[in-house]
Amino acid sequence: MADKIIVTVCCLDGHELAKEMQPSDAVGMLRQHISAELTLDPRSFRLLSGSSMLPDGIPIQNVAGCDDGRICIQLIKFDPLLDLGIWEKSNHKGINGDQVENLALLVKTSNSPDSNNVFLRHQIREPCFVEFHVVRSGDEMSFGVTYDAQVEGLSGFFNLGAKSTWIYSKRASMSTLFFAGAKLSPEDVPSFVQGDRIAVYADPEAREVRFYKNGEFVASNIPEHPLPVAGERPLRMYAMVDQTMDEISLIRFGPGLPYEV
Repeated sequence: MADKIIVTVCCLDGHELAKEMQPSDAVGMLRQHISAELTLDPRSFRLLSGSSMLPDGIPIQNVAGCDDGRICIQLIKFDPLLDLGIWEKSNHKGINGDQVENLALLVKTSNSPDSNNVFLRHQIREPCFVEFHVVRSGDEMSFGVTYDAQVEGLSGFFNLGAKSTWIYSKRASMSTLFFAGAKLSPEDVPSFVQGDRIAVYADPEAREVRFYKNGEFVASNIPEHPLPVAGERPLRMYAMVDQTMDEISLIRFGPGLPYEV
């Protein structure tokens, strides 16, 4: 193995960027260099070797084809917000989360567990929104955000004791708003029912989450109940389904606010 490795990056506009690296340097260091040199958001691109996407944590010496001290890597555009449109269903039983006619559907298929908190795959670090359609709801249902990965495993009445969720709920056992353990049901904040469209907007830097019903603003956590200061942990958006055959479809998602101000 060579003492130094010359990495050539084939860029989006066709030109090449060369970087001398130590064999033990991680791919993430190369990403940082590319980001600085090309003034790119590091979340907006991925690096490929052949047809394989390179994880940030692997050392350059482990990338296929670098035995002679040189390697060529392709830079490709990547939209991390696409993961806002995908249910993270791998850790759950009793649900289906499928893509049907361009809609991401979430359906509760079993009474066990009592309820499911299903995250969207995207790890939120920027202002963004998701709009949901309440296709069918027999009992409890909630939409919101959390920094706590353990919330994904909560079920039933354990949700009522959570101190790390900011959610908007269908009024039943849950209060309409539940912000960091504070149960709130203001008279001017309507609940929702089957057939309604619910949008959730989150801005980690502003420590804010907003909720909308059928295109109209209904509530914000600011100023009384701000989100924690944005740190290394990503913010996660999720929905809670409670009764068998509860169904939510994900209508649209994207950067910024859901509606024009």
